[in-house]
Amino acid sequence: MMAAVLYGKEELRVEQVSVPRLEPSDVLVKVDVALTCGTDLKVFRRGYHARMIVPPAVLGHELAGDVVEVGSEVRNFRVGQRVVAANSAPCQSCYFCARGQENLCENLLFNNGAYAEYIRIPGPIVKRNMYEIPAHVGYPDAAMVEPLACVMRGLEETRLRPGDT
Repeated sequence: MMAAVLYGKEELRVEQVSVPRLEPSDVLVKVDVALTCGTDLKVFRRGYHARMIVPPAVLGHELAGDVVEVGSEVRNFRVGQRVVAANSAPCQSCYFCARGQENLCENLLFNNGAYAEYIRIPGPIVKRNMYEIPAHVGYPDAAMVEPLACVMRGLEETRLRPGDT
């Protein structure tokens, strides 16, 4: 398959790579839409992200697409479903997860690889942060779910209420 592979600072190459192999709890998604966010740009400019991606690696993490293969342990998704998946899954056991601050998880599992024809969604993300796209929602709108979740979390943290200025 073709993919955009980050090799270092401002070094991105479109090249042939292997289709990811699945573990029993994983799902393989054919990418229909992949977005570019500020983090992708920072990673491209810096050449790495200490916790999220270490080159060489396929870049991109905001996506929507179709399930084309499911691992033997996957029960809640099937081939042909339209899905969106977040780029991470919290551990559910660290100090921050125990306090509902999963965005600060000390053991956050990250997933990249949306700038490719196919992406492997790891089991923890399949279980916690992958969702079926409703029939009335298109792939471009569905791919906005992860950035929208960031905005919603930020608004929640501000504790703004109607009428506040």
